[in-house]
Amino acid sequence: MTDDSPDIEKLVNRRSVLRYGAIGGAIGLAGCTGGGGTDTATDGEDTPSSTAEGTPLSTEQDIERGGKPIVGLGAEPQAFNPLVTSDSDAWAIMDRMYPYPTVRDPADVENTHPYVFNDWSFDPDSLTGEVTLTEGFEWSDGEPLDAEGVAWWFQYLMDQSGHRYESNTNQLASIEATGDYSLEFELESSTAAVFTPETGVFAVPILPAHIWQDIDDYTQYAPDELIGAQGFEWNDSNPGNWYELNANPDTLPDEIHEGPYIESLRFRVFGDMTTLIQELQRGNVDLTYNSITPNRAFQLQDADSVKVWNSRARGYNYIAHNMRRVPFDDKPFRQSLGFIYPFNYLQSQLRRGLTEPGDYVAAGVYEPWRPDSFDEPMDHGPYMTEDGQLDVEQAREFLRNADGEHEYTFGPVESDQVTGDQEIRVDGELLTDAHTNNDGESGQGPISLVITPPSTAPVEAQAGARFVENLNEVGIPAETQPVAEGSQNSLIWVQEDFDMWSSGWIWMPKPHMYMGFWLTSSSVDADSSSDQVNLNPMGYTNADDLISEVQTTFEPDAQKAATKEALARVYEDQPVLVTEYPNRLHASSNTFEGWVKVPGGITQNPWTYLNVREA
Repeated sequence: MTDDSPDIEKLVNRRSVLRYGAIGGAIGLAGCTGGGGTDTATDGEDTPSSTAEGTPLSTEQDIERGGKPIVGLGAEPQAFNPLVTSDSDAWAIMDRMYPYPTVRDPADVENTHPYVFNDWSFDPDSLTGEVTLTEGFEWSDGEPLDAEGVAWWFQYLMDQSGHRYESNTNQLASIEATGDYSLEFELESSTAAVFTPETGVFAVPILPAHIWQDIDDYTQYAPDELIGAQGFEWNDSNPGNWYELNANPDTLPDEIHEGPYIESLRFRVFGDMTTLIQELQRGNVDLTYNSITPNRAFQLQDADSVKVWNSRARGYNYIAHNMRRVPFDDKPFRQSLGFIYPFNYLQSQLRRGLTEPGDYVAAGVYEPWRPDSFDEPMDHGPYMTEDGQLDVEQAREFLRNADGEHEYTFGPVESDQVTGDQEIRVDGELLTDAHTNNDGESGQGPISLVITPPSTAPVEAQAGARFVENLNEVGIPAETQPVAEGSQNSLIWVQEDFDMWSSGWIWMPKPHMYMGFWLTSSSVDADSSSDQVNLNPMGYTNADDLISEVQTTFEPDAQKAATKEALARVYEDQPVLVTEYPNRLHASSNTFEGWVKVPGGITQNPWTYLNVREA
């Protein structure tokens, strides 16, 4: 069966949700000013239904505790170290153990909800702020989670380099404990997102200071078990097969949630999605952690024992361009790729309509922040065909007429990859000869697209393969480069060793909160010489001025106008080709209930594992 609207008579706001109103001023300063799109997708009879993204938490009394949900993982988790790993299967487990300062309000996902941070304030003039922690969080080894530990953790991150959260903590000038549960901090400069989950300065998991104080080199840290403070504690594991956590409600304050209501939680590792889905249908799995493909969602939607959850996108998939390299250093060449990308194939065949074609680095649900048209606030495209299908001659003509860094012509085919009747020349040379690496050395051969292998990301891999086919049909020699997801972090964000990279953000807040997070020079290693993680591997710097204007503008209407201009500039420059805003699809068994749906689905938020209980 598909995801139906919740029974409002049984769902009410918790007192912790209601307390949100008392801190609205501080949240406003963090950049969460009103507006935003709503989900208006129409549910056809053969389409998995979509419900509102918010899920008020149940306050039913005397919930019987027990049960062990089985969460299916697509692959073996790699490296339980939050500072170095981007592996989603490892994060499935780490996110159950390490709490964040703030999270999404489960009843109204546009709002920021207290979690480890109970109350906060920030003055954009003095750049100083104060935080009060929620009392009652406790590490699973019995140590308290207090202000001294939190201040030490953020100072530790400020002192280290190259970790995943450097772009967050490098915005901090200082932080110190002023009491058992109080902090003071100062920022280096003003920003539109201070406390916002996912992209704010403090959007960092809190780890146990008493454990990390003994770690000399964080890059080599690989624990076999974890100390957490979020309602669960480590129980046991059989690496390659399963990992199990026990519920421990004593580590979580009741004012946050009175769960977990389950006895334990097991993460079971599968080598492929087909086996995982079969086990779900047999009743041996209760939740698919990663989003499933539309084909599988359609197959499951009529099963009485399974529920399919359909959530409209807040994030987007994209192809990043390495602008250090010829021909990606040329804006017209990057723009031309939009005419070649198979938008229609992705939307109609691979996603079966459960996606929206991409353009801006802001999903369609954020319509008030997106430009009203490609003519406003300046001319900027569109760089795609009207029907989203390849038009070989249109793409070639666009390149022939380009007025950029290079001159493009087409002539006889000489490269094995090209399937069309002509092959591109760049300034008179074959692209395979003109193509450079990060050091400017030419002769790098066909351009390549780094993709996650089809066994892990089948839809994205198929779309990437069709894109490469289209490039070769136009006469641009290209090939795919499959790289395991766990290996992409170093290859892309540290070495910047790629031409194009197929990736995506599962969830993003309103665009004015996050563009500085990865689309400015502060996140660039321009000459690719640093060993640090840089979230702007494209090397893009041309929107710094407009994004700075966005981040320092707090009046709502002016902020939206500034955001539209910045989005238009980024689209015009095409450091990334946004390919789609894909719906998130998950499947759960009917053995358990109480899953909590927020943007991105039901699996990647703390509430769902605290709230789930036996049906």
